[in-house]
Amino acid sequence: MNKYKVEFTQTRTYIVDVLADSEFEAKDKAQNKWEIIKINNMEHYHEFGDPDEKITTVYDVTGTDDPFNPEN
Repeated sequence: MNKYKVEFTQTRTYIVDVLADSEFEAKDKAQNKWEIIKINNMEHYHEFGDPDEKITTVYDVTGTDDPFNPEN
């Protein structure tokens, strides 16, 4: 039997509302506002939908010194 480590990636979506004259300005303002939101730990108020989870990489660690603690 081989030893595998399976990597999951979780993606969350956030929405920030801004008023701007152009897409470039909107991105700039949203980035600045997002930094303030993170500093104040208010991300959860801007989260949209459910997180997306998927398997991104499977590593075969058979025959390596990699720490291994299977749950099954």
